[in-house]
Amino acid sequence: MSDGVAFTGERLHAGAALFSVDLARHEAAYKIAEARLPAGRTLDLGCGSGYGTAALAARRTPLVGLDRIRPDAANRGAASFVRADLHGIPLRAESFELIVSFQVIEHLEDATRYLEAIARLLTPGGTALITTPNILLSDGVNPYHVHEYHAEELGETLRSHFGQVAMHGIGASEPVHAYLAARSARIRRIMRLDPLGLRNRLPRKLVEWLFARFALLVRRDTARSDGAPDATWRDFPVGPADARCLDLLAICTKS
Repeated sequence: MSDGVAFTGERLHAGAALFSVDLARHEAAYKIAEARLPAGRTLDLGCGSGYGTAALAARRTPLVGLDRIRPDAANRGAASFVRADLHGIPLRAESFELIVSFQVIEHLEDATRYLEAIARLLTPGGTALITTPNILLSDGVNPYHVHEYHAEELGETLRSHFGQVAMHGIGASEPVHAYLAARSARIRRIMRLDPLGLRNRLPRKLVEWLFARFALLVRRDTARSDGAPDATWRDFPVGPADARCLDLLAICTKS
């Protein structure tokens, strides 16, 4: 982290050792995007700290990263970064051949404005790559995730905005599945300390602060007791959008 960006436990930063498995999971999505980079412009919508944007820009393609926060200083380079939100995106319509938006849609209670923005910014025939956690394998404790999806629901939502939608899943190797299962078991044990859901009555800022601290605690305890795999993006292969995939991957084409 840098530039005074607060640690959230949810936003990822390159080089964070405790979050190496999470970073590899996200890198897998960017590797999928890398294989589809067009000659024209690409937009990383909801780019966060910008590590994935920087990786794509290193492929010498015209690339823009957009988010409400500024990117980490180490990620500023070949890419252009824009600070904005969905209420005022200062980018020209139909100006991107590819839009990637990874782990963003679950942060939105209503995704309509977000999907309208993607459709507006894509060139005719352009492609959008969208990922989001599979609710069937979600821990359900992330306060930043306000609407997680089943594959069928996500596909139906996207088809109302794009001419073609192909649904896939991003899976995990057995060592990664085992690590995540151990991590989830610890989260469930912590949640049993609050059987009445009193955390839901706490101020939002306090909930977010607690989530960030527990994100560190759970990863440290899991690594110490069960170990953590030396995961790379190759541990997260593309497969079917089924009950075992970690993330849903939608490939959307604008008519």
